[in-house]
Amino acid sequence: MKAKEIVYICLDLAKASASDDSFFTEDHVLFLLKKYRAFLIKKEQDKEKTTGDIASEFEYQQICLDLERIDAEVCASGYKLRTTKPIPKILDGNKPRVHFKDYFADDMLTFVSRDKMKHVGSNPYMRNLIYASIGPDLHLYLTSSNPQFLYLKNIRMSAIFEDFDAASSMLCDDNGDSTSCDYLEAEFPIREYLVPSLIELVVKELTGAAYKPADSTNNANDDLSDMATWIRRNMKSGLQRQIES
Repeated sequence: MKAKEIVYICLDLAKASASDDSFFTEDHVLFLLKKYRAFLIKKEQDKEKTTGDIASEFEYQQICLDLERIDAEVCASGYKLRTTKPIPKILDGNKPRVHFKDYFADDMLTFVSRDKMKHVGSNPYMRNLIYASIGPDLHLYLTSSNPQFLYLKNIRMSAIFEDFDAASSMLCDDNGDSTSCDYLEAEFPIREYLVPSLIELVVKELTGAAYKPADSTNNANDDLSDMATWIRRNMKSGLQRQIES
């Protein structure tokens, strides 16, 4: 299901697309979609840990990343390569998969934490492994004792990105060809059976954002923002009944 389909369903259900008075935008919906997508995914992952089910692949996106060398003077810690662009934010608690063209190749890159990256390479039996870690600047850094790794030009990363819209501009297929697109045109990275719950949560948030008396006049003016108009329209009959009683 494309992201734009979910966005416009949310807007329609929130009565946003049916009125010129609407102040909800695609950006409003996108913010809430990211928020509640993360919530639902974490909830499902907690359930999988309990039941032992296999994690879903629907939330993963594959991006291609170009690499550049780092001068020794710039990188005193010994890192030799890094991505030319920062990595989109990854959902907390989820480990990315960093790999070459063949995901099942024996020479997979080993992703480690930022702190562990400082100490890799000391084991003589694992010195030729290529280690990767995300630095404070959100770039992916690579290091290895094998000098051949310096000839790497690009790598791939598969991850559950919290900023799935930012990842959409970096998507690539299994051949390494770019499939980047506007996030609205991309497939929305979530399991199909979670879509109804996601839409329900977003619409509830949109419609519950403010107290909304009925605006029956579609005149391209936000009459409800005028409190005097609202009181006049909705309270006069009630006050009149009190006076008459």
